[in-house]
Amino acid sequence: MNQPPQLAQKILQGFLRRELAEEVLGDLDEKFYSTTKTKSVLRARLNYWYQVFQYLRPFALKKFKNNANQTDMLQSYLKIGWRNLFRDSSYSIINISGLALGMAVALLIGLWVYDELSFNTSFKHHKRIAAVYHHIEFGEDKLTIGDVSPPIGPELKASVAELETVSIATWPKEQILDYNNSPTTITGLFVEPAFAEIFSLEMHAGSAIALKEVHSVLLSQSTAEKIIGTDAVGKTLRLNNRDNIVVAGVYKDFPANSEFANIHMLLPLNYYVAMGEVTAQQMTNWEDLNFQCFVLLNEEASLASVQPKIKSTLFEKGSSDVKAIKPDGFLLPMSRWHLYNEYKNGVPIETKANLIWMLAMVGAFVLLLACINFMNLSTARSERRAREVSVRKVMGSFRSQLINQFLSESLMVVIASFAIAMLLVWFSLPWFNTLTDKQILLPWNNIYFIAASALFIITTGLLAGSYPAFYLSGFNPVKVLKGTFKVGEWVKRPRQVLVVFQFTVSVILVLCTGVVFQQIQHAKNRPVGFLREGVFFVPIRTQDLALANYNSVRADVLATGYFKNVAKSFFPITGSMSADASVTWQGKDPAFRPLIAMNSCSHDFPSTNGFEFVAGRDFSRDFSTDSTAVIVNEMAAKLLGDDVIGKKINFASGIEREVVGVIKDQVRWSPFTNQSPHMYFIKYEEYGVLTFRLAEGVSAQTALVSVKEILKKYDTAAPFDYKFVNEDYERQFKGEERIGKLATVFATLATIISGIGLLGLSAFAASQRTKEIGIRKV
Repeated sequence: MNQPPQLAQKILQGFLRRELAEEVLGDLDEKFYSTTKTKSVLRARLNYWYQVFQYLRPFALKKFKNNANQTDMLQSYLKIGWRNLFRDSSYSIINISGLALGMAVALLIGLWVYDELSFNTSFKHHKRIAAVYHHIEFGEDKLTIGDVSPPIGPELKASVAELETVSIATWPKEQILDYNNSPTTITGLFVEPAFAEIFSLEMHAGSAIALKEVHSVLLSQSTAEKIIGTDAVGKTLRLNNRDNIVVAGVYKDFPANSEFANIHMLLPLNYYVAMGEVTAQQMTNWEDLNFQCFVLLNEEASLASVQPKIKSTLFEKGSSDVKAIKPDGFLLPMSRWHLYNEYKNGVPIETKANLIWMLAMVGAFVLLLACINFMNLSTARSERRAREVSVRKVMGSFRSQLINQFLSESLMVVIASFAIAMLLVWFSLPWFNTLTDKQILLPWNNIYFIAASALFIITTGLLAGSYPAFYLSGFNPVKVLKGTFKVGEWVKRPRQVLVVFQFTVSVILVLCTGVVFQQIQHAKNRPVGFLREGVFFVPIRTQDLALANYNSVRADVLATGYFKNVAKSFFPITGSMSADASVTWQGKDPAFRPLIAMNSCSHDFPSTNGFEFVAGRDFSRDFSTDSTAVIVNEMAAKLLGDDVIGKKINFASGIEREVVGVIKDQVRWSPFTNQSPHMYFIKYEEYGVLTFRLAEGVSAQTALVSVKEILKKYDTAAPFDYKFVNEDYERQFKGEERIGKLATVFATLATIISGIGLLGLSAFAASQRTKEIGIRKV
């Protein structure tokens, strides 16, 4: 039934002032039913609970009468509980330490999960922001991309009334900013002015209107203070050693848990055209899918109402080549950018979200193990408190009062454990942030964190103390006082089961962690089809270095004797590549349009990266025809059919290229997915990186110093940035390794907590058999 949650209604009636109850319940019910019409019932129920907790405020709370007897009774409970803690200090230490450790783990994981789930929510209009995506088809494969063509922005703005504004932007790009001859590499975006409105850009100084001016730039506050100082507005910078631009504004840094955390510079999109990165014709070309498109919906608009209106925009406006890939447009809301942006054959997959919930379950299990420790030790020591309980019952205590007493003692232990857990979390946060690559802080001033902490303490106290409270309060006073009361097997059996359960969970966590690490190591060590050791690459920043001076740079580098080879290419060996579905060859079915990865390079690129040939040969300067040669991998060779060597391939540029070699398939992207067909061809006009292969026995440090000096001779303004292939390749496993390390740490802590509980039970069992041990010795 689509009814409001009854438990939430009862809780609200329990604490809400009587004169407000009817009106508030009516409003919440009305809101619930209206929400179910546009969203899921689960969403409506969660919102109902959220609104209930919103009323936990002083003006809405009932004024409860103060009962002196209840206050005295509570003081008595606390006094007795405090004495019991110190009477059995060793067991108290075991109880509190185990519970504190479990709570600390649960808190750390909870903070991390909250940070992940709150990603991108700091933007004012985050619920109304979306990005334009497309499903596109290549043969049997369906890909999902966030790349769009520039004219789709003004088209959507003009044709979709529900959109308040639209902004086209490039993908993040590294640029060199030079101030007072101190070049710095900064990651930035070229954007339209509406970008500032969509993402509610907060200005520290200057104005975001400057995004309309061609030779202007907006810097993040941290970047401006780093390279210029506190008074940055109006200063002139040198961009990529080619143009002067003026700092027109300084904006507050984007939040650390947002999509744009690493964006520290915003430049006008029209400057992207002015600097020659693209032509004015490309900005109106529906086939140039190399940009992003962000939209801001009107407050009244819903995503569902807008989706059909953008579904076929690219298909209708594009050429026959665009229509061939059957673009199916849709809006991806900002809430899904971080955890739900992966698709497989057009269907969303929730890999990231599943990893987060998996770790959340680990945290819950660790806390459960700590609570089991508490329950086991409390019930194991029950005989010692049986006489106390019986005397209280004979004196007139009700069972409910005894239950309240034991729950109070349980809450005392939980509060003490929580205080220690908070200290553990506070001390471990720097290490945890380093491990998770986060900037998590304890939100002391957040009312929701305080409320959640209180709820956490109460829930844990009830979970840990409920069974001991009901068990201990149920003792028969007659049997206890007569001395005939004995703890039966029916009490010991659950304790034994819980101990077994503890270690079963711990073993499962350890085994699962081991499997994860084995999978990661297997993927790391699989053959990749190129050299990973002794190879590094440097970004090319200027045309002079890439074109006019390339041969001089290559000659100088090889003359040092530190290098076996050097080459240039548009993409690094570990980076992404452009893709093309328009290549043709003899015998190819026109309807068959596989997506083939492309990379332009110099003659020495395959040998520099250690490509493994299975047929044909490498590029060679001895063959003048190699200027139109192409090397393919095994997957591409299968597409071309039999007798691949010598086969002619027609490219979209109109150039016919001949296959001269076939190399083994390469792992260039995710090692956990299938690889794609690749093609390499010679084109010196295109450039992106220089790749260097060290000679045997040469230290990396010596080689880097040498390369830096040579490159400075030809490009004095560019900072020296480099990446080793092996390190860049292993960076692909960063997310998986992070989850694996977290799981390992928490699985280890779960085992320690289980061990602490077993230690307490063993110590108690030994204390019970003191007389037996003494008699045996005698």
